Amino acid sequence: MQNSNKIIWVIFAASLSLGGCSVEKARALQGAAVQFKTESLAAIDAIDQMRQRELEAPPRSQAEIRQGFISRLLNSKADLNSAVIDLAIDPFKPPNVAEWDDFIVDLRSQYEGFASIFDKLNSGTLVSQAEAKQSAEYARTLTVQMALLADAIAKNPPVLGQYRSRTIVKLKKLRQDYQTLLTRLKAREAGSSDGNETLQQMNQRKSDLENQAGELMNEWQQIKQEEQKLLETTVAQCTKAATIGKEVVEVANHYDDLEIGQLNALIPRILTTAAAFTGRDYSMVKVKATNLVSQIQSDPLWSGVTKTLLDRANTAAASRAPSQVSLPVSLPPTSRN
Repeated sequence: MQNSNKIIWVIFAASLSLGGCSVEKARALQGAAVQFKTESLAAIDAIDQMRQRELEAPPRSQAEIRQGFISRLLNSKADLNSAVIDLAIDPFKPPNVAEWDDFIVDLRSQYEGFASIFDKLNSGTLVSQAEAKQSAEYARTLTVQMALLADAIAKNPPVLGQYRSRTIVKLKKLRQDYQTLLTRLKAREAGSSDGNETLQQMNQRKSDLENQAGELMNEWQQIKQEEQKLLETTVAQCTKAATIGKEVVEVANHYDDLEIGQLNALIPRILTTAAAFTGRDYSMVKVKATNLVSQIQSDPLWSGVTKTLLDRANTAAASRAPSQVSLPVSLPPTSRN
């Protein structure tokens, strides 16, 4: 690549002073750069929403809330205080994690700050050389960061922990009820009587429990499908943003060689290519995300900022793990023993 330090913002400072066609070229490139900022902020929103979904609990009825409170509070040996009572009422409330909140706020401020130079461009104020140099680091760093976030999320898929746990608890109780019923049925067939239920009633309850198991299988599959949808949507949005950023920077490196007509033809192609990353073809999106990271790590222009951002992306992905509930979890009985 020509003159690796000469990227989009340096060009803006130089071109604005020339007026005429150079200003038109700057505005052509501005459209793609603003789109990079917009798609990056959308990716950050997707990442934050993904984590919220990972931590949120399934909706509960008032009867379930009441029954759960009674069971947790009466079975707990913890000293009673307001925190324990609140936890018994809603043990599934996602915790506030300051580190994650700070991470998301910092990400947003980076990409919003990235676009602030355009406020000056739109008001007709020239951009200083110092500001251009600082923004040059932004352009490269933020593109690398978005590509690494896409790769880290692909390697650490979202897990709807509380939805999974609730279904597992239901299945455990259902299996216990079913196995207890089978024991009673065997005893009844052997001539032993252990209750008022007829053999027909017991067989009907056996069939009901089997149907409930099938419904819980569907519930589990729906959870997995929702997890996959979250994964595909989030990785696709991060990859889309990174693709735009990388193309914008590479076009900027050849900015002096491009005429306004070439720019006007090239920029829409960049946006059209990025728009293809919808998540509907996740295998293609995942390959693109992996290839982006490989290109970045092998290219001297990009690799300088990779290690620090790679550590940050992996730490952010690992910090999404939901915390454990300290009080016992119970469900209302699904059937009679």
